[in-house]
Amino acid sequence: MSLRDVPHPDHDDDRDTEGIGRRRLLGSAVGAAAGTALLGGLTAGPASAASRVAVDRPVRTRSGLVTGVPAALDGVTVYKGIPFAASTAGENRWRAPQPAPSWKGVRAADTWGAACPQPVTGIAADKVPPLSEDCLNLNIWTGAAGSSERRPVFVWIYGGRNSAMWASQPVYDGANLAAKGAVVVTYNHRVGAFGNLAHPELSAEGGHGGSGNWGVLDTVAALQWIRDNIAAFGGDPDRVTIAGWSHGSSFVNILMISRLARGLYHRALLAAGVQYTKDPALGRVAGGYDTLPVAEANGTAFGDYMGASSLAGLRALTADQIVSKVYAPGAPAVGTDFGNVLDGYVLPTTYTAAMESGAEVDVPVLTGNNKDENGASVTLVMTVAQYQAYATTTFGDRAAEFLALYPASTDTEAAAQYNNLARDEERVSTFLWGTQFRNTAGNRSPVYNYWWTHAPPGSDTTNPIEPANGAGAYHGAEKYYLFGNLYGTDRPWTAADYAMADTTSSYVANFAATGNPNGRSLPAWPALRTTKPLSMELGDRFTPLPAADSDAKYAFLKDYLESRTTAY
Repeated sequence: MSLRDVPHPDHDDDRDTEGIGRRRLLGSAVGAAAGTALLGGLTAGPASAASRVAVDRPVRTRSGLVTGVPAALDGVTVYKGIPFAASTAGENRWRAPQPAPSWKGVRAADTWGAACPQPVTGIAADKVPPLSEDCLNLNIWTGAAGSSERRPVFVWIYGGRNSAMWASQPVYDGANLAAKGAVVVTYNHRVGAFGNLAHPELSAEGGHGGSGNWGVLDTVAALQWIRDNIAAFGGDPDRVTIAGWSHGSSFVNILMISRLARGLYHRALLAAGVQYTKDPALGRVAGGYDTLPVAEANGTAFGDYMGASSLAGLRALTADQIVSKVYAPGAPAVGTDFGNVLDGYVLPTTYTAAMESGAEVDVPVLTGNNKDENGASVTLVMTVAQYQAYATTTFGDRAAEFLALYPASTDTEAAAQYNNLARDEERVSTFLWGTQFRNTAGNRSPVYNYWWTHAPPGSDTTNPIEPANGAGAYHGAEKYYLFGNLYGTDRPWTAADYAMADTTSSYVANFAATGNPNGRSLPAWPALRTTKPLSMELGDRFTPLPAADSDAKYAFLKDYLESRTTAY
């Protein structure tokens, strides 16, 4: 057993039935637009005359005219399913995105676009959008379409593990952030085998010696479309924030190194975010990668498994054939494991080398992790013997020192101390990444690091990626609050949840606007100082807290992480 590998099973608990109270609008730095934020209730009223005009007035993109529809909140229009690149079917499968098609007349952007091919077993049919390789489309929430305003742009990259990965899930609804003054964009990108296949023939075909990372290239295409078109929706192409969680956070991490996205974004938000570049967890979490030879070998095994002896044969397969075999019960691990690739082109170098060479782009960063992820779990069961064996395996001749810092004499204490370790290590790792960004890479831009501590109440049947009740402050739990879109889901939210969501989404709106989350009436969030190991607790409280529970624990974990010999 190793740190961050302990699962956290889902259990159904009684749903919290406390009523939803009126929310207090906290101040933000995004100007008068913040005054339109939702003040209470779960549903928006009818569109005003002004927003009705905004919906009806066509907006001109480089591909053609589009109209939108009223969003969840009054004064906000949403434009759904706008293509930003061509279909990825046929010869375009496993190619860089091609230019979007044009159209004549006015396109009604009133329907969510197709999601990219992926397994949907176990997800209710009414929660699954159409699946198609013609899936490179985006959605825009704005309160300023057709105006001369230049509002900050917030681009969200979904997370997940191959399934339930599409931009139209209610948990990604951008109306609240748009009401607080941002222009919000979500988009679909290729996932799984379609998004990450590396293969020797593809590396030869591409002209740059590598392959894979097709989903990241889709992201670059979306950012290029935003640069060229977002002003028509009231957005500022010179104030773009790229943001994502988990898998999406790994894309942000890659684009902070890649030369392909330079100038296309100006701030970065990584939720369930970064780790110190020598943290062993990077070998297991979404932010990790395979080297090109390993990824190409997986691609060759994929071809063998699919019964296709050439790239042409693989492209001749239907999307359904690929999905059904890759995710079939008993499918071999070799040939069906698709993650990010150190290809030398999209991801040109390791995270550590990027820091040491100064290649890490110098933009403001907001990043953090959650209390009950990466090994910590509210349902963890561990015996003293397992705990002691873990200590010996992980810390070697420093096991006794570790056990003195995190002592356990009962099974209950063993589980609790393992959780304490995982939570400390997670905060220390994020803090050390921040010190690398500032000291090693020599960047001047601020880093704002957080630790999310609140468990969303009940369960959410509207969003298939969310775990059942009882998972605690789980991986990605902060998404609702970052967006502040509790109105679109069916959890039994309380007045406290609405207050948290208002505060947290105000931080996000401010960060998108200025690169600083702080604003009027918000609890002060200090920027990371490399000499003071702190994190900002978000959720149950909004206050700075130590990176570890004691100075001795911080010193031990810092030394442990910095002594690792594998540099990702």
